[in-house]
Amino acid sequence: MLQTRPAIFNPILCGARLLQQWAVDMYVKIESCRLRWYRKNQTQIRVDLYKGVVDAITSGETRASAVGVRIVLPGTYPGGDRDMKKRHMDAMAIVHTYGKPDIFLTMTCNPKWEEITNELLPGQTAQDRPDIVARVFFGKLEAMKDMLFKKHILGVVVAYVYVVEFQKRGLPHAHFLLIMDSTYKLIIPEQYDRLISAELPDKHKYLELYAMVVKHMMHGPCGALNPKNVCMQENGCKCRYPRSFNENTAQGKDSYPVYRRRDDGRHAKVRGKMLDNRWVVPYNPYLLRMFNCHINVEVYSSIKAVKYLYKYIYKGHDKASFSIDQPDADGNIDEIKRYVDARWITPPEAMWRIFGFPLCANYPPVLQLPLHLPNMHRVAFNAQKYIVQGFSRKLHVAEEKEVLEAAGRARFQIGRIVSANPAEGGRYYMRVLLNHVTGKTSFDDLLTVDGVLCGSFREAAERLGLIEADNTLDDCLTEAEQWAMPCSLRRLFATILVHCEPGDVRGLWDRHLEPMSDDYRRSRTSPDEVEQMVLLDIRGMLQSMGKDIVDFTLPSIDDAFDPTEGEAREVIEETTVEFDMDDTKLVSSLNLEQRAAYDEILTAVERGDGGVFFVDGPGGTWKTFLYRAMLAKVRSQGKIGIATATSGVAASIMPGGRTAHSRFKIPLSCDDGASCSFTKQSGTAKLLRMASLIIWDEASMTKRQAVEALDNSMRDIMGIRDRPFGGKTVVFGGDFRQVLPVVRRGSRGQIIDATLRSSHLWKCMRQLRLIMTRGLQITC
Repeated sequence: MLQTRPAIFNPILCGARLLQQWAVDMYVKIESCRLRWYRKNQTQIRVDLYKGVVDAITSGETRASAVGVRIVLPGTYPGGDRDMKKRHMDAMAIVHTYGKPDIFLTMTCNPKWEEITNELLPGQTAQDRPDIVARVFFGKLEAMKDMLFKKHILGVVVAYVYVVEFQKRGLPHAHFLLIMDSTYKLIIPEQYDRLISAELPDKHKYLELYAMVVKHMMHGPCGALNPKNVCMQENGCKCRYPRSFNENTAQGKDSYPVYRRRDDGRHAKVRGKMLDNRWVVPYNPYLLRMFNCHINVEVYSSIKAVKYLYKYIYKGHDKASFSIDQPDADGNIDEIKRYVDARWITPPEAMWRIFGFPLCANYPPVLQLPLHLPNMHRVAFNAQKYIVQGFSRKLHVAEEKEVLEAAGRARFQIGRIVSANPAEGGRYYMRVLLNHVTGKTSFDDLLTVDGVLCGSFREAAERLGLIEADNTLDDCLTEAEQWAMPCSLRRLFATILVHCEPGDVRGLWDRHLEPMSDDYRRSRTSPDEVEQMVLLDIRGMLQSMGKDIVDFTLPSIDDAFDPTEGEAREVIEETTVEFDMDDTKLVSSLNLEQRAAYDEILTAVERGDGGVFFVDGPGGTWKTFLYRAMLAKVRSQGKIGIATATSGVAASIMPGGRTAHSRFKIPLSCDDGASCSFTKQSGTAKLLRMASLIIWDEASMTKRQAVEALDNSMRDIMGIRDRPFGGKTVVFGGDFRQVLPVVRRGSRGQIIDATLRSSHLWKCMRQLRLIMTRGLQITC
C-alpha cells in the first residue's frame, strides 16, 4: 500500500496529513499487537527475565511494599528500557576493550535533499511524505556507514555504535560514536584541525561549501539576538553559543576541544541576523559537502565521563513527561502500560519501523554471558524431541571469546558477564569467583577450594581471599563506575552499607565520592555542598531500607544544607500527602451509622486522650468512604493521619495508604509477645508519636499477633504501658464474615485463636457496626 506504481493512482500517498495519521495508526497497531503478546506470555517472559540473563535496572523504582504484580517489558523488545539498558552496557563493554571514543558524529535528515524533492507529487512537501523521508534517510545512512567504516574518511574505525532517533517534529537523525585505530587516534590539537572546522569557509573560493555551512551549521541566533530561541535556558544558551574567538585549537579540560574560531571578518546573514565564526557548529568539510545536511563532528578523546555520552545516545525514544512514582490502583507495576502511555511516535518513525529499518547497531558484537545459581537457569526444549544431556567446558567469563556461528565461521565477540548486586547474595559472590578463578567446569568445582567443598559461594570467595579487606566491594563499585550513573552508584553504595557490612566504610566513601557526585558537581561549585548533597541522597536511600546514616562512619550532615532540617523521611512523606478537597465534603453524604462512627472517632482525636475502635461492616457498607472522610478532616487540620490496610489493594484505595506490615515494620512471623522491628529513635517511631489517627483496614484478615506486636511497640515508644496502643486513637476495620487469617494446615480452633477477636485487645475496642448499604437494610 506504500509503493508507487506507474500509471496507478495511490490515494494513500496523496493524503498529506491523513497519510501521517494513517502511518502512525498502522504502526501503533503493530506495536500494540506485539505488546499484547508480551502481556499474554508474562509467565514465560518472567522465567527468562528473572532466572536467565538480565541486567537489573529497576531496583529502588518504587516502594516494595506497594508492589503487587510486576508486568515486565523484556529486553527483547526493541526500544524498551531494558533493551536500551542492555545496549548501553554492551557499549561500555566495547569501551572497556578498546578505550574511550574518539569522534562523536550526528547526522540529521535534510528535507530538501533532491532524492526527496524529486519524488514528491505536485503540491507536496517533505512532511507530506514520511515514507520517502524514511527511505531516503536510510539510504543516506548506509552511504555514511560506507564512508566511515569502509572508505575510512575520518580514519580506520575499529569499534563503533550508532543509534537512529526521531525529532518531535519528525526528522530522523543518527548519532555515531567512533573508536579509531591506534594509528589514527586524535591526540594533539593540530590533528583536530585536519578533520574538523568551526569557521565559515572562504565564500569566493568555496562557494558551495560556504552556502551549506550557512544553511546547516550555524547555531541560533540566540541570547541577546533572540532571547526566545528554543535553546535558551535560564537566560543563557544551553549549547553555550556564541563561543569566543580563538586563534588556535586547544584541548579542553575533560570537555570538548576549544576549536579554532578566528576573528577574520567573515560573516553571514542567518534568520535575519548577521553571524560570524562564533556561531559555527563544528563540522567536517568533506562529509558536509558530500551529504548536504547537518553533520556535527566533535572530538571526544579527552572526555572523562564517557558513560554520559553513551547514556545520551541510548536514552530511548521520545516520551511524554508524567509521574510514574506510584503503582496503579491495584498496587501493580505495569511496565508495558507505562511504555504505551509515554510513547511519542512521529510519522517518519512509524514508517521507519514499518519498513523494518534498524534503529541501532554496534561493532564488534557483544555476547552477554549467563549468570545464574544452581538450578536457576533457563531451559528450553522441543516437546517432540528427546532431551539429551548437556555438556560444559572450561571458560573464563571475563575474557574475550571466539564464538562459532551456525555457519561454522568464526566471528569475534566481546564477552560481557551480566551485572549482579551485592544484595543478591550468592549470585553476586558467584560472579566474584567467576571473574577471578579460571578452569572451573561446574558449580561444585567452583565451590571447591583446596579440596574442600564449601557450603556457599561467599565461603568459597572468603577462603580464596577475594572478599578480604573490602576489596570485592571496591571492585564492585569500580566496575559500576564505568557504566552506571551517579544516582545508581549512590544506591549501590547504600545497598553495600546495608547488606555487605563493609569494614572500612570511610575508605569506600573517600575512594568513590567523586564518581558518586558527578551530577552534583556539574551544577554546584562548592565541594562541601556537593558532598552534603550526596550524603543527603544516601541518607534517604538508607532510610527507605530501614537504616539510619548515623549508624555508619560517614561524614556528618550539616543542617545548613539539609532542607528537611533533619526531619525523618517517614514524617515528611506523611505530612506531604495531599488530600482531595472533595473528601472534606464527604461528611455531608454519610448515613446515620457512618456519621455516628465519624463523630465518635473524631471526638477522641480532638480530645487527644486516645481510643481503640473496630468498624465492623460487610462489603458494601462504604467503610472506605468513612475512612476517606476521617482522613480528610484530620489532614485538613494539619494533623497526621496514617492509613494502612492488610492488603496492598485495600491500601491503595486510601490516600497515602500503605500496607500495615510495611508502615509498622511488623515481622513476617509473629509469636505471642513480639514487637515491631523499629527502634525508639527511628523515623517510624517518630511518625507514630506524632500521629493523631491511625487506620488499619481489613484487620479481620490479619493474625492477632501482628496487632499485638504493634500494641507492644506503641506502648514502648509512647512510654505509656497501661493504655492500649500508648493512648493513641486507632481504628480497625473489617468483616469477620469474610476471609479469616490464614493458618497453614491449621484446625478450626487454631484459625479462631489467630483472629483479632481472640486477642486480649478485643475487649478494649469500641465496636461500631455498619449494616446499611446504599440506603438498604441488610441482616447479619
